[in-house]
Amino acid sequence: MNDLDSYAQAVVLGMIPGGKYHRLACARHLRDRTREATDDFPFVFDYPRADRFFRFAAQLRHYKGQWAGHLITLEPHQRFRLGSIFAWVHRDTGLRRFRAAYNEIPRKNGKSLEAAIVGLYVTFFDGEGGSEGYCIATKRDQARIVFNDCKRLVQSSGLRSRIGVLMANLNHERSASKLEPLGADKDSTDGLNPQLVIIDEAHAMKDRGLIDVMETATGARRQPVIFWITTAGNDPVSPCGDQHHYACQILDEVIHDETVFAFIASADPEDPPWAEATWRKANPNYGVSVLPSDLIALATKAQHMPPAAAAFQQKRLNLWINTASPWLSLDGWRRGQHDDWDLDSMIDEPCYIGIDLSSKIDLTAVVLVFPPTADRLTWRLVPWCLTPEDTLDARAHRDRAPYRTWLEPGRLGRTLRTNPGNRIDQDVVRELVLEAAARYDIQAVAIDPYNAGNLMKQLQDDSFLVVEIPQNLQQMSPPSKDFEADVLDGLIDAGGDALMTWCVSNVIVQVDNKDNIYPTKKRSRGRIDPVIATLMARKLATAGPNLADDPELVVA
Repeated sequence: MNDLDSYAQAVVLGMIPGGKYHRLACARHLRDRTREATDDFPFVFDYPRADRFFRFAAQLRHYKGQWAGHLITLEPHQRFRLGSIFAWVHRDTGLRRFRAAYNEIPRKNGKSLEAAIVGLYVTFFDGEGGSEGYCIATKRDQARIVFNDCKRLVQSSGLRSRIGVLMANLNHERSASKLEPLGADKDSTDGLNPQLVIIDEAHAMKDRGLIDVMETATGARRQPVIFWITTAGNDPVSPCGDQHHYACQILDEVIHDETVFAFIASADPEDPPWAEATWRKANPNYGVSVLPSDLIALATKAQHMPPAAAAFQQKRLNLWINTASPWLSLDGWRRGQHDDWDLDSMIDEPCYIGIDLSSKIDLTAVVLVFPPTADRLTWRLVPWCLTPEDTLDARAHRDRAPYRTWLEPGRLGRTLRTNPGNRIDQDVVRELVLEAAARYDIQAVAIDPYNAGNLMKQLQDDSFLVVEIPQNLQQMSPPSKDFEADVLDGLIDAGGDALMTWCVSNVIVQVDNKDNIYPTKKRSRGRIDPVIATLMARKLATAGPNLADDPELVVA
């Protein structure tokens, strides 16, 4: 067993402390090792490639502080993360598996130094002719921080005979390769062709403009690397907030993206912030570059100053501050999913339908909800989503969701469908309801009158009982609370549908001063339309056969 495998195993077994997503990153590695070179996973772990990188790093020297002049020794967590990036390759092409690496780690854990090592190695020692490496950040001055670390490594480690050093440029003339800092405030980014992009302190970036330019520009390279380094931020609606959420979804196995390496070292939200065990858990370099005496001093101050407490938890425990946590328990959701039923097993069962109509261009959800029976404790859901075909790929990029994959039929049929054009066709929504009615005993259809157009009248003409449910706190809080409790108890079963699981992982709720809750699309980190449709249908199902007499429900 090599040292990367040993480290991952030690973290998973609790021998090395780590938070949830630290453990999940290690569990992912061990899981991938068991499925190498299969049809579903065409990658192999080539340790000698990692060892080549390690031998390169071991020839570099520290240039500041107590270790100045000493050869660099990578710590076990650094060997695990950086070695993973270089060792995983495609079995046929030999090209790197990971095109992006997201590293979210507290301050003082060596992020800038390791980014500088990666920067030099990938730009100048990766065998790529005309290689271009860029250190990017919100401002060029910030981008210079990692770049200057690269420059000092060259100057302190005897690389000046191979790499030319200028004020804002490192270069290798023979291979026509260069490494430069680049800020989002630069006037033009035309003509870039990056082999490497280091995104420094990503949490400070306010928009994706430069990131999108750089990601697009890597398309001509065979095995580029986008290397993110950051501490936790405080804005979930930001490029880093999006990337953090995406990394969590990968590690939670909600999204399967084999090209992104994800690692988050942090305390867990429930951990006591002033306990040394929590500090060890959040800081993999505890006792090395993270000094206990420093954390004691900061924690003493933080306990008496609320602003300092928030900064301590964000910068030193790597917790996202002032952000809402996902609403629903993924563990509870997964406990409820079963593969022992299909669409035919629900024929003739009572069914309630919820319809969440999008404005014009996003997801519209039609969810079939089957209440528990005398023989079954669980609620069963069949989610169908509709989206315009012409804008599907652009939306997949924007939402960071594998919509094309979800178009393929699964156990519950095609849970994602498209209609021609660039906007939702409500006639197709009506056809989905009619398709359900041909198979199941439809009791009622719930719909928000906003954006409904002629659909409500058409469904009434089709002899459906249509109930208006506006999406507000008063209407949505009771079914939301019931749904939350049932998810926690493993009583909601959507047959393991991947699209529904993704939406469940995205939901953030709004809470008022009376503890009413309501899933809100504005604060959620991705599409939640089928969850909203489920809650609407759930409200009807709870009212039962006498729903037409319920004073809170408006029959259209």
